[in-house]
Amino acid sequence: MNSFLSSDAWKKLMDDYHLTMGEVSQQSIQVLALSELMNDEKCRAYVEWLMEHIGSGSVRVASSMLVKRVANLLVAPVLSAATYYNKGIVIRPEHCHLFHLAAPSAGSAFPYMVLSDTRVTVPEANNRESWRAGIVKELFADCLTPFIKTVAAVGSVSKATLWENVMVRIAPVYRCDEEQDEAIRERMRDDFSFLAMNAPGVLFGMSKNPLASFTKKGQDGNISGRSRRLTCCLYYQMEPEYCLKCPKQ
Repeated sequence: MNSFLSSDAWKKLMDDYHLTMGEVSQQSIQVLALSELMNDEKCRAYVEWLMEHIGSGSVRVASSMLVKRVANLLVAPVLSAATYYNKGIVIRPEHCHLFHLAAPSAGSAFPYMVLSDTRVTVPEANNRESWRAGIVKELFADCLTPFIKTVAAVGSVSKATLWENVMVRIAPVYRCDEEQDEAIRERMRDDFSFLAMNAPGVLFGMSKNPLASFTKKGQDGNISGRSRRLTCCLYYQMEPEYCLKCPKQ
């Protein structure tokens, strides 16, 4: 095992984002690999099950909440590892398993994730940009985008909504803290600008960057996520409240 995968830094990221490594818990009541959710029939069956399990009331709401959850479980920690620690967590959809535990021990009706296999890469000297592009392609074009396309189709929810759900989970990763080392803050700004605006669509498996619409450039030239959403994630249809960035408020 790569030493980073046993480091305190990676353990903290896994704790922060409810991600684990190893085998799926034997107490799981539902288990699916992310690769299975790229199949229309399996995805539809799971989303319908999830709708009942979380009490969302419709497959559209369940689909939206699912993508938001996966972005938190997988996208945020992988990008954090790359930016904060210069470590590439190589993932494959067949190794990313969503699982549910029986309530009340679960803590949440939403799924958790376990990685059954992964490896770690590091950038070569003076070649970080190429390495970073590879991380984005493996995470998005090879994994997340096919999943989003299937969920959008079976859940009858717009891909724009689902991609903004992803952005909502990505933007906090790059929120700078004045107590951070300046070199880290500079890398955060550079990585976020690349990911959210400058990365070509091919790295996402799409014709254009799907995150660019949900960012803004400040007067200082820095990129950030929008303070108000352009699309509605439908959370208000599940709970008697709007999310903090809801455009309907």
